[in-house]
Amino acid sequence: MGRKKDTNIFSTPQRLKKWALDLSDECGSVLTNTPPNIRNIDKLVEKFVNDYNYSMDKINQEQVKT
Repeated sequence: MGRKKDTNIFSTPQRLKKWALDLSDECGSVLTNTPPNIRNIDKLVEKFVNDYNYSMDKINQEQVKT
Protein backbone atom coordinates (compact mmCIF):
# COMPACT_ATOMS: atom_id res chain seq x y z
CA MET A 1 0.00 0.00 0.00
CA GLY A 2 2.37 2.74 -1.19
CA ARG A 3 1.17 5.93 0.40
CA LYS A 4 2.79 9.31 0.78
CA LYS A 5 3.01 10.54 4.35
CA ASP A 6 2.05 14.09 3.43
CA THR A 7 -1.32 13.12 1.97
CA ASN A 8 -2.68 11.91 5.31
CA ILE A 9 -4.84 14.57 6.96
CA PHE A 10 -3.57 13.42 10.34
CA SER A 11 0.09 14.06 9.47
CA THR A 12 -0.01 17.65 10.75
CA PRO A 13 -2.51 19.80 12.64
CA GLN A 14 -2.56 22.19 9.68
CA ARG A 15 -3.66 19.45 7.28
CA LEU A 16 -6.45 18.38 9.62
CA LYS A 17 -7.60 21.98 9.98
CA LYS A 18 -7.59 22.46 6.21
CA TRP A 19 -9.66 19.28 5.82
CA ALA A 20 -12.11 20.55 8.44
CA LEU A 21 -12.43 23.92 6.71
CA ASP A 22 -12.98 22.19 3.36
CA LEU A 23 -15.73 20.10 4.94
CA SER A 24 -17.31 23.19 6.45
CA ASP A 25 -17.30 24.91 3.06
CA GLU A 26 -18.90 21.91 1.37
CA CYS A 27 -21.69 21.81 3.98
CA GLY A 28 -23.14 24.97 2.48
CA SER A 29 -24.35 28.08 4.24
CA VAL A 30 -27.64 29.33 5.57
CA LEU A 31 -26.37 32.92 5.36
CA THR A 32 -25.57 32.78 1.64
CA ASN A 33 -28.27 30.23 0.87
CA THR A 34 -25.66 27.80 -0.50
CA PRO A 35 -26.75 24.16 -0.54
CA PRO A 36 -24.42 21.40 0.63
CA ASN A 37 -22.34 19.60 -1.97
CA ILE A 38 -23.09 16.00 -0.99
CA ARG A 39 -20.64 14.49 -3.49
CA ASN A 40 -17.70 16.46 -2.07
CA ILE A 41 -18.84 15.83 1.51
CA ASP A 42 -18.81 12.09 0.77
CA LYS A 43 -15.29 12.35 -0.66
CA LEU A 44 -14.03 14.28 2.36
CA VAL A 45 -15.62 11.88 4.84
CA GLU A 46 -14.19 8.92 2.93
CA LYS A 47 -10.75 10.58 3.06
CA PHE A 48 -11.14 11.03 6.83
CA VAL A 49 -12.10 7.40 7.34
CA ASN A 50 -9.30 6.06 5.14
CA ASP A 51 -6.65 8.28 6.71
CA TYR A 52 -7.90 7.52 10.22
CA ASN A 53 -7.86 3.77 9.60
CA TYR A 54 -4.38 4.01 8.08
CA SER A 55 -3.11 6.01 11.06
CA MET A 56 -4.65 3.64 13.61
CA ASP A 57 -3.28 0.61 11.79
CA LYS A 58 0.18 2.17 11.79
CA ILE A 59 -0.05 2.93 15.52
CA ASN A 60 -1.25 -0.59 16.28
CA GLN A 61 1.61 -2.11 14.28
CA GLU A 62 4.13 0.02 16.19
CA GLN A 63 2.64 -1.07 19.53
CA VAL A 64 2.91 -4.73 18.54
CA LYS A 65 6.61 -4.26 17.81
CA THR A 66 7.31 -2.98 21.32
